[in-house]
Amino acid sequence: MVRVLSRTARRTLIGIAAGGAALAASCAISPRQEVELGRTYAAQINRELPIIEDPAVNRYLNVLGQRIAAGGTRNLNYTFYVVNTDAVNAFAIPGGFIYVNRGLIERTDNLAELAGVLAHEIAHVEERHGAEQLERVQRANVGLSLAYILIGRAPTGLERAAIQVGGAAVFARYSREAEREADAKAIPLLVRAGIDPNGLVTFFMELMEARQRQPNLLEQWFSTHPTTEERIAEARAQIRQIPASQLRGLTVDTQQYREFRERVRRLPPPPAQFRAQR
Repeated sequence: MVRVLSRTARRTLIGIAAGGAALAASCAISPRQEVELGRTYAAQINRELPIIEDPAVNRYLNVLGQRIAAGGTRNLNYTFYVVNTDAVNAFAIPGGFIYVNRGLIERTDNLAELAGVLAHEIAHVEERHGAEQLERVQRANVGLSLAYILIGRAPTGLERAAIQVGGAAVFARYSREAEREADAKAIPLLVRAGIDPNGLVTFFMELMEARQRQPNLLEQWFSTHPTTEERIAEARAQIRQIPASQLRGLTVDTQQYREFRERVRRLPPPPAQFRAQR
């Protein structure tokens, strides 16, 4: 039975709601909170996904990733993980936790292509795109909670589930503008790390060409990274601003990278539920 609130109680709750509205307007996540939240999310992800534990693979990826991240402006302790799935994807968690699927590593032609993906994900963290998404989720959930305060009852189980799904949808993917910002930030990160930024462009082009042939393997990538010809053209235009003499001195590939990629390919296959249909 829904109990009707007294006028005094309703007035009190409206006051609480007004305070909550102010809180919703200022749901800013501090850098410290961002790292703490990221650590919590990463722990959950590491329990739910098949993370590769090979020491040599993890060491190489973290050395490469931290080399790129060193060119950023945030003092974060970046950590990189390989997920044992053949789907092509990579994603970043707020606070500096970055995941790359083995399927993406296996598809790269050279070090510069993987470095381009890592730089793109690092750039999302540098620009606080994930933290901004979380702030939107908080505001959305606070707003919904205030609505239930005003009507004087708690949400039902189905309503709570809908709130959670709606919040998750906000965090599911970045906007096209955020993707462009990450591309633009990734290129100078690569140059500072001494790596050819053209790998970012060639990898995006290869994925677009392969999309028709292997849609299941690439579904994750295109659902979370809206890759378009316009984005590729913008990245190319930015790279053209770099002096040719400087580009010639940047690394495209190394023997160590080829050995790393081959080691990943020789790892045990992904668990059945993490194999994409070909």
